Amino acid sequence: METKSEALATFKNFKVLAENEVGRSVKVLRTDRGGGFNSKEFSDFCESNGIRRQLTAAYTPQQNGVCERRNCTIMNMVRSLMSKSGLPKEFWPEVVNWSVHILNRSPTSLLPDLTPEEAWSGRRPAVDYFRIFGCIAYAHVPDQKRSKLDDKGEKCIFLGVSDQSKAYRLYNPLTKKVIISRDAVFDEASTWSWTEKSGQQIPADFENGEDLTVQNSEGQTSADLEVSRQTAEESLPTEVEFSTGGSLPSTPELESGTELEFGTSSRPQRKKRRPVWLEDYEVTDLPQDDVPVNHFALFVDCDPLTYEEAVKEEKWQKAMAEEIGYIERNQTWELTDLLEGHKTIGVKWIYKTKLKENGTVDKFKARLVTKGYKQEFGIDYQEVFAPVARMDTIRLVFIDQLPGYVKSGSEHKIYRLKKALYGLKQAPRAWYSRIDAYFLKEGFQKCPYEHTLYIKFGDGGKLIIVCLYVDDLIYTGNDFGMLEKFKQSMKLEFEMTDLGLLHYFLGLEVVQSDSRIFVCQKKYVQEVLDRFQMKNCNSVTTPVDKGVKLVKDPGGRSVDSKLYKQIVGSLMYLIATRPDIMHGVSLISRYMEHPKELHLQTAKRILRYLCGTADFGLFYKKGDQTVIMLEIWMTEKALLGLFLCWDMVQFHGLQRSTHCDFIHNRSGLCGSNFLCLSSYLVEKNYGRTSAEST
Repeated sequence: METKSEALATFKNFKVLAENEVGRSVKVLRTDRGGGFNSKEFSDFCESNGIRRQLTAAYTPQQNGVCERRNCTIMNMVRSLMSKSGLPKEFWPEVVNWSVHILNRSPTSLLPDLTPEEAWSGRRPAVDYFRIFGCIAYAHVPDQKRSKLDDKGEKCIFLGVSDQSKAYRLYNPLTKKVIISRDAVFDEASTWSWTEKSGQQIPADFENGEDLTVQNSEGQTSADLEVSRQTAEESLPTEVEFSTGGSLPSTPELESGTELEFGTSSRPQRKKRRPVWLEDYEVTDLPQDDVPVNHFALFVDCDPLTYEEAVKEEKWQKAMAEEIGYIERNQTWELTDLLEGHKTIGVKWIYKTKLKENGTVDKFKARLVTKGYKQEFGIDYQEVFAPVARMDTIRLVFIDQLPGYVKSGSEHKIYRLKKALYGLKQAPRAWYSRIDAYFLKEGFQKCPYEHTLYIKFGDGGKLIIVCLYVDDLIYTGNDFGMLEKFKQSMKLEFEMTDLGLLHYFLGLEVVQSDSRIFVCQKKYVQEVLDRFQMKNCNSVTTPVDKGVKLVKDPGGRSVDSKLYKQIVGSLMYLIATRPDIMHGVSLISRYMEHPKELHLQTAKRILRYLCGTADFGLFYKKGDQTVIMLEIWMTEKALLGLFLCWDMVQFHGLQRSTHCDFIHNRSGLCGSNFLCLSSYLVEKNYGRTSAEST
């Protein structure tokens, strides 16, 4: 909006946008008495559309405080960005657009778990395309607009993103034009020197780069686009695909008004070593020049580590109160005096923000645990776990009263545990015995081949299957009445929360319908890619390159074995729903102790494959026939692969040193898996009898 006379047209556009995108109508409009809002046409339009007007009193901006405060925030950000970038004041509309774009994608005090953009659209916005405003960008020049000897890139200034294309807005100070380009390489540590008489064209390498696209306001494609003053916020589509190959190391955007200071000195500088406490952290994308850089680490919404931090926030106070209430209702402890010759075990709080499968906050959990590492074997505990169906006696365990929950008048007393608490060495044994006794009392039968699997059979082929993972349960069955009865029985016996239909369990995302089930680990894949800085990598179509041959390679360049083990371990957890990467993970897992560059590149290729197939998983369809498939890969050593399907029940891969060993173990592996999976069903008449087995 360049003039106030455009206020009515702009408001009409916003009204249509709100109705189309969020399905809500404008009911009340509060403005000042400026000429743009006080015209007869504006009033007639609001009256005809049933919009109630609220006008502030003259010279009383505080009556429209939300808008005025927002304008103050935007202008403070604009001044900081302009000061940092060094742009002339003529660029203020571009700075306003980018400031609003950032603020709409930043958390606020009113929306602690959402951003304004997410609250408006219902989709979590991407921010990986953010760049430091005003930094140097090298835009790709398409082949059609240059000769073989011309530079492949033109030096520009980053102004933001386009609202019509998945591309950046870049300004060329030499031609004084704004261009829209998807392919750009950024140098966020540099800004344009406005004292330069002539610019320097720097060639840039773009692998498989696409054509440079420039669009004007009418949607036409041209080579030039004049700088225009705009005040409307620009937004980028949710899924942004930008070329990052060959880009310079990027620097995180700093808080408004913060600058990096680069000092120069003729004195020799001693090479700094990393502190010991940083050795367990991976440091990547460091600048390759010798200019000293000030590094910053910004943390947002971290879970508190101590009680003193948590007690400052109401959400954690409620979480701790819920935990204490549960412990007291369960009669876990009793207040008493400390017996002579005994000592207390300290306790601590563990705070965790639990997320749903889509990344939104599910609840804030505060868990009270004991400092079990202070227990001594043979004195404070004996056995830590035994899968037997009987209750175990817990030795006398005393703990201190909790900070903030000390009983008035009994400050000198302590708690004696009547039941196990998280953190005790004997807690797993005590809990397993408790839940195991309950299942047996309710008529469940424990699977002899998997001691956390319980099955209860009813009349007419009815059954219910329960799988136990510590204190989390998942269950299924073929009779709704049995399921409801089990759920009510559990609620009477234990204080539990019914989470409804299974959607997310131990990193597994489950989508269910009447006859189909789809299981994947998309969220976990994205976390793994982000952890190893592979989120924006170029994807590939196969997990292992064709013809690759991994060997020990004693002459190869060694890589960080700790990083390599972390990658392999993360990939191994994915095999449960991604059998397509099993062979590749099997290959790279053989070189854990002394990995070389070749092994790391192979592991990263699997990550690149996952980047393009993050939503792949296992699809189970009701009524599919049992399929057995055996595949064998032959190298210098025989590889045995077993792929056993009751719609994907088990899959294994083994390597044998000799062909004879391979032949010997082939039938053994298949037979043992068949027996393990089928024998329990056979016992309960859910499979062949032993006489029919072959």
